[in-house]
Amino acid sequence: MIISDAHKLLFVHVQKTGGVTLTNLLKSQLTDVRSVHKRHAPLSTILTKEPELTDYWVFGFVRNPWDRMVSWWSMIENWRNWSERKGIDASDRWNEFWRGSSEYTSFDQFVIEGTQTFPRLRRAQIDYLTTPTRTADFIGRTERLSEDSRTALEHFGLSTEGLGHDNKSKRTGYREYYTPETRDLVGEIFAKDVEAFDYEF
Repeated sequence: MIISDAHKLLFVHVQKTGGVTLTNLLKSQLTDVRSVHKRHAPLSTILTKEPELTDYWVFGFVRNPWDRMVSWWSMIENWRNWSERKGIDASDRWNEFWRGSSEYTSFDQFVIEGTQTFPRLRRAQIDYLTTPTRTADFIGRTERLSEDSRTALEHFGLSTEGLGHDNKSKRTGYREYYTPETRDLVGEIFAKDVEAFDYEF
């Protein structure tokens, strides 16, 4: 999450939606960046800690749920492979989620077992950006990262010059990772996102 009191800006960083790119861009232009909780705190947690932020302009991004799960898996594979090359024991450095996820041997296992074991893997993206009384003012899409970032940042008179896509994984198309079972399971788990944002497999 990123907060700027001078701009009355609140960026909610949903995992695997291009948030690192937005965070870096915001930090490069804002001098008063701060946070109130963990990096991926949902709006409800943020506003519980600082209710006065309710009046700030809130924005965040979402992503096709099937693509997002593959991106998550690719990130875990990359970190696991990097640790093995460096001779780093994952149990020494990673948190419980990373350690547990790194033990899965296939994407299918990650989807089927991981979503049961780790709440973050099954939490709908819309739940990060809404509360019973407040909804983000702007919800962009990772699929339109450049265009939607420009819309959000121009609201504050900020620039998207130099916008790339930081922390992007290298992989094939997401559909190639799925079996009918895992495709349907992700559709069920993220039914709220599919309905809210008209996503399709």
